[in-house]
Amino acid sequence: MLPRPYAQVMDKIRDFVVAVDDTPQGGLKGIVALHVVGEDLAEIRSLAVDEGLQGKGIGKKLLEFCLNDARELRLNRVFALTYQTEFFDKLGFHKVEKLSLPQKIWGDCVHCAKFSDCDEIAVLLNLGKP
Repeated sequence: MLPRPYAQVMDKIRDFVVAVDDTPQGGLKGIVALHVVGEDLAEIRSLAVDEGLQGKGIGKKLLEFCLNDARELRLNRVFALTYQTEFFDKLGFHKVEKLSLPQKIWGDCVHCAKFSDCDEIAVLLNLGKP
């Protein structure tokens, strides 16, 4: 995950959804954000699941929650920048060139310390027209 300044986190906090353990021990199980980038495009951001709970479907449920939200917003496409392409492949995403996402590249990536040496892979899911 890329570090974010506090102000940026607060600006985007309403984009986030968390999965919590509701047992007495409690705790955070996973987190994800859906960030609307354009009139028909959104980004899956900060998808993470507690290391000890990976492989139990938590990430899939979080992603599906975001995809349903995107459909309700009548967005046609959802993308992510990731190192975990197999996870997204299983859910219908396909690899695309980052340059096919100019809203992301020139809106966010250009400000990132890794901009000139980014090794994340862009994946995209076409939701189609609702």
